[in-house]
Amino acid sequence: MVSTGRIQSIERAISIMDCFSKNSRELKLAEISDETGINKSTVHGILSTLKYHGFIGQDEKTQKYRLGLELLKYGDLVLGSIDISDIAKPVICMLSRTIGETVHIGISDGEEIVYILKAEPEDSIKISATIGSRNPLYLTADGRVILAHMDLDKIKSYIPENIKKSTENTVTDREQLIKDLEEIRKNGYAIDNEEIMEGIVCIAAPIFDHSGEAKYGMSILGPSSRLTGEKLKECIELIKIKTREISYEIGYKG
Repeated sequence: MVSTGRIQSIERAISIMDCFSKNSRELKLAEISDETGINKSTVHGILSTLKYHGFIGQDEKTQKYRLGLELLKYGDLVLGSIDISDIAKPVICMLSRTIGETVHIGISDGEEIVYILKAEPEDSIKISATIGSRNPLYLTADGRVILAHMDLDKIKSYIPENIKKSTENTVTDREQLIKDLEEIRKNGYAIDNEEIMEGIVCIAAPIFDHSGEAKYGMSILGPSSRLTGEKLKECIELIKIKTREISYEIGYKG
């Protein structure tokens, strides 16, 4: 055992498994030895042990090693134990306190976004959606950041031919909205500038899950009189940072 309390043989096993990636799905013994800097006999012993337990597989013809199917069982257990609420709630509470505005998180459910979490500032006007309430993805900033990462056919199926006007700022041109989604995907955020309710601005960014799907949308909601200029820029930067943090915490590796 090393002085830090870590076990060297386990660390070596982890470094060996870390050699495998999308670009290196199968590796020879010598390649693993070169990559890790561990001598071949030690690498062979660790691989044999991992292979015995199903964590490493080996092609009988090429003798190349690959990650084993036993890892899938543990992957399912890890994913099943991830609770977006536990991870995201402290983040949105701190964000709400920092900027003094309401913060929401919604999850995609078909062509709708369902609000599952919210944090409201203590000393400010409270503007928020009810937990469990729904909106079409195309209608809201937090829905649009999810919709923007879907394929074009699905996007078109989710946006109606005739979009109802809620305020003077509502985008009712379907083709324009589809173009806007392209920009949202490139920029990494969306802004609803009084499109749903007069006097209310919403800034949103996507949260990606382990599969790379933009499954959640996080939004900052506040009066248009406050969300302008430098504060608007600050909110955009903060929400992009915080959504990236949550994405990585729930398994996103993009």
